[in-house]
Amino acid sequence: MQIFSRRFMQVGVLIFMTIAFALSAQAAGFSNASLKGSYSFLANRWTANVNTSQVARVGIWTFDGAGNWTGSYTQVADGGVTTGTLSGTYTVKSNGTGTINSSDGTQRAIILNSTAAGVAHGVQLLVTNDNNNDVISGTAVLQSTTAGNYSVASLKGTFGYQWNEWTADVNEAQQGDVGIFSCDGKGNVKVSYTDMYGGVLNTGTFTGTYTVNSDGTGTMSLKSKKAKFDDAFALNSVVAGQAKGLQFLNTDNNGNTVRSGIALKQ
Repeated sequence: MQIFSRRFMQVGVLIFMTIAFALSAQAAGFSNASLKGSYSFLANRWTANVNTSQVARVGIWTFDGAGNWTGSYTQVADGGVTTGTLSGTYTVKSNGTGTINSSDGTQRAIILNSTAAGVAHGVQLLVTNDNNNDVISGTAVLQSTTAGNYSVASLKGTFGYQWNEWTADVNEAQQGDVGIFSCDGKGNVKVSYTDMYGGVLNTGTFTGTYTVNSDGTGTMSLKSKKAKFDDAFALNSVVAGQAKGLQFLNTDNNGNTVRSGIALKQ
């Protein structure tokens, strides 16, 4: 009985300590250090006003874990393409919510998610100082917690993708795609797709080329007998030098539309 009692006490103490450590870890919560490393981001403006331009950005944000960030982007607005750089500050509260302030005056509310080893692998974001009747929102996905030096070899394998066209123009056909693209790690890509365009189902293939910059941004150019697409993208979820995902934005569409989407490695 005494041996059983001692063992029972030991097990009880062990359980108590485990719970205490777990509660202590939870109590520690989030901080600015929870947002650290480079993240690919994709943000879109959603509006029903035909006189307001559809806008989308894709690029890289780099957070220092201490409340400062820098970034670069490619933007599409009314069919025009621009690129640029930004910087700013951020704060993360203990519950994983926070704010990002940008040097261009933009303010964003953020929610951290998919935390591992104390670092958020995902971020959801919403612009909070736009007074127009539209919404600007998006997502950011961890690329790497350490600085990388990427190349076409960083984008290799087969990826499932999905993208949509966003427009407030009732005369513009709505469009969306799902499909697979295969990259050879040398700058060549093959695509097969299923497409809904104006209520009509289409399937087909594309071939093309891609480039990857050292920061993990890049471009992809695709052609078929009937169409062509040019995209800007940003790699994310990099493991052992290989991207497991990316976010992308079509850069050659005309008119007040935006086509953007995501891809995940199979």
